[in-house]
Amino acid sequence: MGQIFKGSLRAGVALAALGAGAGSALAGGFINQSQSTVFNGSAYAGYAAPGSSPSAMFLNPATITGFQQITTENNFSLVMPNTKITGTGRLGTAGSGDIGQDALVPASYLVIPLTDRLYFGAAFNAPYGLTTKPDKPWGGQMNSMTTKARTYNLTPSLAYKVSDTVSLGFGVQAQYFDAKFISAIGAGADPSIAGFKGDGWGFGVTAGLTWKPLAGTAIGLGYRSRIDQAIEGQYMTSGLLAGLNGSAIKGTLKLPDRVNLSLRQTVTQEFDLLASVEWQGWSRIGTAPLSGPLVAAAPGTLQSIPFNYKDGWFFALGGEYKWSQALTVRGGVAYELSPVTTEVRTTRLPDNNRLWLSTGLSYEVNDRFTVNASYSHIFVKEAPIAIGPGHATYSGTLLNAYNGSAKSQIDIFSLGVTTKWGAKAPGVLVAKY
Repeated sequence: MGQIFKGSLRAGVALAALGAGAGSALAGGFINQSQSTVFNGSAYAGYAAPGSSPSAMFLNPATITGFQQITTENNFSLVMPNTKITGTGRLGTAGSGDIGQDALVPASYLVIPLTDRLYFGAAFNAPYGLTTKPDKPWGGQMNSMTTKARTYNLTPSLAYKVSDTVSLGFGVQAQYFDAKFISAIGAGADPSIAGFKGDGWGFGVTAGLTWKPLAGTAIGLGYRSRIDQAIEGQYMTSGLLAGLNGSAIKGTLKLPDRVNLSLRQTVTQEFDLLASVEWQGWSRIGTAPLSGPLVAAAPGTLQSIPFNYKDGWFFALGGEYKWSQALTVRGGVAYELSPVTTEVRTTRLPDNNRLWLSTGLSYEVNDRFTVNASYSHIFVKEAPIAIGPGHATYSGTLLNAYNGSAKSQIDIFSLGVTTKWGAKAPGVLVAKY
């Protein structure tokens, strides 16, 4: 059994490393919200409150004190975005086609009770992700061609059960970030390019608390800190800008912090009401300036990465119904206020407010093994794009002017497995298998 346990952990970590960050943005800005099969089924309502899934540690490490056995969970979400941009650019009216890229996104979790009060947790995630790639040629290719942002994040954490009603948790984030931003110079299906690629490490924390003020009421407050993400890389250019190609650059991307307040309220013996509100501090991202030996000689559009987002908000309401001893069904609805406005929206990430409709279930095969499945459909509000004088990415000429709109929707199919190992043995560091 011990070998099976170790093999499961190795598999979870390996799969997370292979797939992390491969998908398109699933929440405001380029946050990847797809971190849990269970909570995908409730539209992420109740995400930071204590419950049945260890994936809640992603936003609130204090939730792991609810697990009295060694517990692992592996989640795999098939993300199928569809985004099409139409409009008029310097190079004409050809549309982008579907710029979204389907992806399999894993998320893995581990909980180990160390004593009856102290707990260890670890999470392997892709907190941010963005991949868009339009058809070639298209009318906006002077603004964007290939765009990729991938993250690989490890978060070990500790939680302490202060009492039967209060728990506290703290974790440390280590995050690897890999990015590539490419635009075209000129027309055609094989134009010269201008852009850059880079990668780097950043570090942050997580923290949280859970409180059960009354029987049947559980409240969670979770915090995932900002990360000043260091990026080092090089220009990728050709044609008229070939002299920049390979020149070193570096910069710092100021990623947001997140605060989530969640509730799990037992209404009847079979039904729990779930609710969440989350703030995302995107306004700190601003514009990321680049530095390097040839940055001053580069066009203005290659001297910085402008975002200039506002803060984002996420509101979710859902419920879980225990259909039988083995089967739990759930559903939820969420509405998100995007940090991306028309004043700063680009063809790379034509994000806007969005509505989530979600459903899911958990089936307890036995007292050690539970299968989770869920589905979400996300309706994204049509997003106007107006790149011209006053827009942060406007080149100062008509070359990259673009006026149009983006229509998007996203389907997420998620499958997960929760496994409990050993006996319930509070106070014992390693349980007997």
